[in-house]
Amino acid sequence: MKSTVTRWLLPVLVFCLLPVADSAGQGTTASMSGTVVDENENPLPGVNVVAIHQPTGTRYGVATGTNGRFQIRGMRVGGPYEVTVSFVGYQNKRREGLQLQLDETRRLDFKLVPKTAEMEEVEVIGRRSEGVIDESRTGAATNVSAEEIDELPTIGRSITDFTRLVPQAQGDGSLAGANSRYNSIKIDGATLDDAFGLGDAVPGSQAGAEPISLDAIKEFNIDISPYDVTSSGFTGGQVNAITKSGSNQFEGSFRFKGGTENFTGDDPDGIGTGEFNQAFYVGTLGGPIIEDELFFFVSAELKRESSPADTRVGANLEGENVFEEPTSTVNSIQDILRNKYNYTPGGFAPLTQRQDNEKLLVKLDWNINDSHRLTLRNNYVNARDDSGIDRGDDNFTFSNSGYVFRSLQNSATATLNSTIADNMYNEARFVYTRIRDERDVQDAAFPEMSIAVGGERSLQAGIGRFNQANRLDQDLYEFTNNFTYELGDHSLTVGTSNKLFQFSNLFIQDFFGTYRFDSFETPAGDVVSVEQALRNGQPLPNPNIGDGAAYRYSYATEAASSRRPEAEFSALQLGGYVQDEWQATDNLRLTAGLRVDVPIIPDDPTFNPTAFEAYGANTSDVASGNPLWSPRLGFNYDRAFLSDELSTQIRGGVGIFSGDPPYVWISNQFTNTGADVNRIVADDFSAIQYTQDPDACRNSNNQATDPACEYDPDRRFIPENINENPSEQPLPETAPFCQENPNSQRCSGLLEPVQTTEINLVSDDFKYPQTFRTTLAIDQELPLGFVTTLEGIYSSSFNNVTFRDLNLEQVDESKYGRPIYDGPVSNRFTNAIQLENTNKGYQYSLTGQLQRNVREGLGGSLSYTYSRAESVNNGSSSRAISNWTFNENKDVNDAGLGTADYEIRHRILGQLNYTINYADRFGTSFGLVYEGRSGEPFSWIYDGNANGDTGDGATANDLVYVPASESEIFLESENWDLMNAFIEGEEALDDARGSVVDRNTARTPWQHLLDFRLGQTIRTFEGQRIQFTLDVENVLNLLNDDWGRVENVSFNNVQAWGIDGYISEEDVGTEVIGRTVTQDDVGKPVVSFEEETVRENLNGEQFFVDNIPSRWRLRLGVKYTF
Repeated sequence: MKSTVTRWLLPVLVFCLLPVADSAGQGTTASMSGTVVDENENPLPGVNVVAIHQPTGTRYGVATGTNGRFQIRGMRVGGPYEVTVSFVGYQNKRREGLQLQLDETRRLDFKLVPKTAEMEEVEVIGRRSEGVIDESRTGAATNVSAEEIDELPTIGRSITDFTRLVPQAQGDGSLAGANSRYNSIKIDGATLDDAFGLGDAVPGSQAGAEPISLDAIKEFNIDISPYDVTSSGFTGGQVNAITKSGSNQFEGSFRFKGGTENFTGDDPDGIGTGEFNQAFYVGTLGGPIIEDELFFFVSAELKRESSPADTRVGANLEGENVFEEPTSTVNSIQDILRNKYNYTPGGFAPLTQRQDNEKLLVKLDWNINDSHRLTLRNNYVNARDDSGIDRGDDNFTFSNSGYVFRSLQNSATATLNSTIADNMYNEARFVYTRIRDERDVQDAAFPEMSIAVGGERSLQAGIGRFNQANRLDQDLYEFTNNFTYELGDHSLTVGTSNKLFQFSNLFIQDFFGTYRFDSFETPAGDVVSVEQALRNGQPLPNPNIGDGAAYRYSYATEAASSRRPEAEFSALQLGGYVQDEWQATDNLRLTAGLRVDVPIIPDDPTFNPTAFEAYGANTSDVASGNPLWSPRLGFNYDRAFLSDELSTQIRGGVGIFSGDPPYVWISNQFTNTGADVNRIVADDFSAIQYTQDPDACRNSNNQATDPACEYDPDRRFIPENINENPSEQPLPETAPFCQENPNSQRCSGLLEPVQTTEINLVSDDFKYPQTFRTTLAIDQELPLGFVTTLEGIYSSSFNNVTFRDLNLEQVDESKYGRPIYDGPVSNRFTNAIQLENTNKGYQYSLTGQLQRNVREGLGGSLSYTYSRAESVNNGSSSRAISNWTFNENKDVNDAGLGTADYEIRHRILGQLNYTINYADRFGTSFGLVYEGRSGEPFSWIYDGNANGDTGDGATANDLVYVPASESEIFLESENWDLMNAFIEGEEALDDARGSVVDRNTARTPWQHLLDFRLGQTIRTFEGQRIQFTLDVENVLNLLNDDWGRVENVSFNNVQAWGIDGYISEEDVGTEVIGRTVTQDDVGKPVVSFEEETVRENLNGEQFFVDNIPSRWRLRLGVKYTF
């Protein structure tokens, strides 16, 4: 029975009323701590410590405890700060110019002397290396300052342009070897990652938008192993950003940044970019509403981008980017669709596609009094992206197939920071985030039709099969109430963090139907062109498309709640924690805590009794109520071993981190129950179905001359009126609708009577992902402001995610141990994919880094990271069937460990920034970022199905068995010398002789990328200035067309050779490929090796050059600041 959210309100309220701790690991503030002693080194209790944030006049004041220690929490990030220490009978001391980084705890110690002594106040400027040498730092973390955001190159104005500055980052948003779906992103303490998991880890990414304007961000941290238990929601890494605030000075800026096709290099084939334009318009304004009390900040950004879809159509056209099909053929297909189906597919002339978005952030900061500070902030993003048009040499889409992807999001936060007493601090935060994504079809609804027109070319008409019914609504409510109590050398925390997600996901693939067409020949020799097949409504599998079934259709069952069933469900995440931060000695700080998170899914998917009967698995089961325990222990030891001025910091920790899975995997259970939606997949259509008498033709002894096998143009499968209601496509004659309407054109005898569908399930004891992680690091300050770091991280997965198809049954095993499956267990289902846990998987890295952080002059860093990462499943898709299918393995239903798709084994990262001010009015800065890394891993697989599994990717997921000799296989192509030479030339294959090759043991070529930014600032009058900027991405490609290339393979695999089954018992004693089969040969694979594979390998053609990253791109900008 379907439950409701309301029955969970009581436990939520109980959790919300608990006091909780300040979140250093995911906070929005900074801290300051230290000890005050007298001239004899004795602690002084009751000393007044006052810190003033000079831009806003915000005051923070505490008194030292009995041990002379003080701690100020909840301080504004940035500065400068003035800190004054005063005590009756003692000389005051003051320090100025201190700048605080996000999540930093700055250590300041003071020695006071009696007033009788002749000593003036001391002013000290804070050192920038304090960002590395920080008593609260235990694990791996990287801070990106406001200066780095402003000085380092970025073209897309993306947060990921800066997360790459983490030495342990591994491309595509991956941190610590994990899929970016396992990261967490917080803005001002508010969760702003792609919780549902359809995009690139941030909301709006499917529309090409960033979740916030870069000009609104003050600075951010990227944490991989924060051992503070208040950090949660990730097993990869956490990005924690804060936005800018107003001050007592009215300040603002206007920025323009843009470029055209003239500022973009040619593609890897030497083809120039068509008409292209990208422009950013950004404005900010902040200042006081009431001086020292109430401040505002506003940031607005407008992005306008147009790009061409300029593939030309025609035979014998010169140049590249041509769909080489005569326009007469294309016109003929247009006419058929218009005249026969009353559908206008649109044109094929080049067109311009737009990607636009608008962002608006409004923020208020109110110093209610010296003890209470309130912040209100709302971030608005409205994005659109023209999509659905795919044009190239082999595939061409008519213009009316396009849709606009729209993404609208609002994220509002309210935060109250309160200093209750000298030893008590409280932070309360409420967050509401609303996200609406939809695919807005711009023209008439119509099935997708893929039409093979010549060679490997296909024309596409209608709405894409995944875009016909696709919408997502997300609402997130988040509440945190933080409390900290200082007790002597201990900072005690107890707390909670709670989230409520509400999802409504409409996703019905093939809701209007999907058809594939190709020319064919009947058994009687009648040749039917693709135009005839289209005109007469006679689909057949399209060999040019991997999922080329002749017909696919999804429709609501009789029991469904509507004609378009949606996955509507809620998810609660309740978290509580306790922690003790103990200053054990002056040099040693320990952090120990325990966290528990309880995920709750209060709603139940529809129960499917047929699935329960077939597998003993319940489609209404959900992953709910299993607690996730996360104990953590961190330490920081700081001592000046080399000299009094140069600190040595040893830090590390051990603990467990818990994260949400992408909720789309949970949504799959609600969408694919098999009780709400039926699916038809007709992949067995053949030309016989379109003959005069198909049954007689099948049974004929002489099909070539039998009149029953002649072509029948009137044997139509697709009704002509499908445009009238595109969601009503052909059904089997046994369907309930056809039983009631037997004469309907929708009812077809060509379809199997059993309506099959995929179902998704979850194991009974499924838990959300967790990882065990330990870190050990040494940071050493060096002269001239340098800091060197040596850091090691080890992570081990448990409760990670894997997938299994319950609809397969093992029936045999190959000679070399590969399970052979058969199915289905139930012919009611195509696949029954179950979400399960695995404790297999690990990642480790070792990093050496040298850095120098300064506000002026020469700064930067240089690092080298060696990494290894192995996983069972990379979880790279939003669909359960894809995660199961596209996971190269020896046994697809019991996947073993293999190198993770995201492992970058060697990575060199260099960053250089230089700023110089001169002649009172001028300043010049430049920034460089270099990344050199080993290539991405990929697997050698069979071209064919080696294990009998089912699904669209069944022929593209089986790792090859690599023969040590020709006798271990049966080689149909009879070219062993060529195949053997190929194996010898590929290290991964040669190392695997006599076994199934491991996943991802091969590598694409190394990548070398260099980005550059130049800024020239001119100060005008009264503090105003203008800055001109030049950003160049992939400078190496600008210098030489052959440099800066990024080479990859599709889906992390390459086909090595084909497979056509195995030697069976029936073959014993017969001759196969020139050999007499013996009993010892049973189970050996029958394979074929193509000479084309050798040619592609020699020419490097097994790799494709990634188009955009492999080109240099330049953007010019101007920024006026006042």
